[in-house]
Amino acid sequence: MKIMLLGASGMLGSDCMAVFSQSHEVVAPSKKELNIIKWDLVIEKLQSVSPDVVVNCAAFTDVDACEDKDKMIYKINVEGPRNLAQGCARFHCKFVHISSDYVFDGRKAIPQPYFEDDPPKPISLYGKQKMESEVAVRDNSPNYIIVRTAWLYGVNGKNFMTSILNNALGNKKEPLKVAEDQYGSPTWTYRLAQQLLKLIEEDARGTYHATAEGYCTRFEWAKFVIEKLGLDTEVIPCSMKEFPQRAKRPANCLLENRNLKEQGLNIMRPWKEDLAAFLDQYGVQLVEQAEKS
Repeated sequence: MKIMLLGASGMLGSDCMAVFSQSHEVVAPSKKELNIIKWDLVIEKLQSVSPDVVVNCAAFTDVDACEDKDKMIYKINVEGPRNLAQGCARFHCKFVHISSDYVFDGRKAIPQPYFEDDPPKPISLYGKQKMESEVAVRDNSPNYIIVRTAWLYGVNGKNFMTSILNNALGNKKEPLKVAEDQYGSPTWTYRLAQQLLKLIEEDARGTYHATAEGYCTRFEWAKFVIEKLGLDTEVIPCSMKEFPQRAKRPANCLLENRNLKEQGLNIMRPWKEDLAAFLDQYGVQLVEQAEKS
């Protein structure tokens, strides 16, 4: 199978590259080689590569910056996926698009999760863009997979966990204040990449949720990391209101992998199990990087 992977230099994309290339041919054009907001370039690349599957990990994910209403950000997050969906329809290849828990408002009572058929109700511009990207994919590609995920971490790129380590090691004498009123499932990008490949190989179609099993608060996530790595940093709980941000964040980020489970495709593991394995493998490296930053 030939897979064209977009966004291969990112946190999820780099793990997709590592996972997909073990058993399939992967073509990963850079941003310079393929600007997804250019319709003609998308068509030319699809025609020359002739992939069986296109996986789109390319997106602008700075949630606060999306509030600027920058037209270029909109083009990357909405028009790019639309171009790819239309191109995939023209050349009869499967299109896999990554979406987000931010399409929901996060107001369900804990521990009630969001299901694939719950109506989207985004509360940020980023969430609205992800919702619009999903509509663009469904309207333009007859053979698509949309995967909503949340709370990603990996060895490449910035994420909540690297921020925690940077703050902990940059201000060793200060306690670390982390929100205890936002809930989600810390999800390893490498595991998610394996789940994406499972969906592709099983020729799945439709919308899926894919996050680690179980859930925790941001505070519990940070405390687990600090204790696992043996760092001498006090972690204390606070509320989301103590750290106001430009874009509103959903308080409940729980996604239930219902469709994966009903179709016998779920390979996502408990969040503590994956996070412990990740830290065993990359913890020292992450600490060294944080100390240098």
